[in-house]
Amino acid sequence: MNMSESARPYRVVRSEQHRIGRIRVIKDTIEINGKEHPYTYVDFRDSVCVLPVFHGSVIAIEQYRHTLNSWELELPCGGIDSGETPEDAARRELREETGYIAGDMVFLGKYYTNQGYSCAMCSVFFTECSRAGEAEPEETELIRTRVIPLREFEEMIGDNRFRLLIGITAWEQAKRRNLI
Repeated sequence: MNMSESARPYRVVRSEQHRIGRIRVIKDTIEINGKEHPYTYVDFRDSVCVLPVFHGSVIAIEQYRHTLNSWELELPCGGIDSGETPEDAARRELREETGYIAGDMVFLGKYYTNQGYSCAMCSVFFTECSRAGEAEPEETELIRTRVIPLREFEEMIGDNRFRLLIGITAWEQAKRRNLI
């Protein structure tokens, strides 16, 4: 939900934009009670996250994350390409990152990833995979596919071994809809 300029409780005095690789950093100067304050945020394209299940197991990934210098357990996620629907992006990301082919997709909601520093939203889906295939990750994506039984995956959320917030949201929404 974008706020119109007239709905803002302050005035944007100036705005600078800087493209750095795949992200755009925006530095707005806002005026509140006659004082100017910097407000910096990231404008990143919207993304998708998919909770895939195949024969009673979650198809997860371990991905090396440069920002954390560690391998992190995640669900298939990624950006929505120009002209692509969120569902198409979710199907593509699942296939590229794991090789699994999505069945029917169930939309679980659209969520901000962190509204404090970004305006990006993530569309979340659930699918029962129709079959397994060969992963085709991008060259910069260091990914290992993990097949985790449903009960073990829930335990991993409970004991903090799975920490991807949007993935936990997907899990909870799928449980609420009795999909898992």
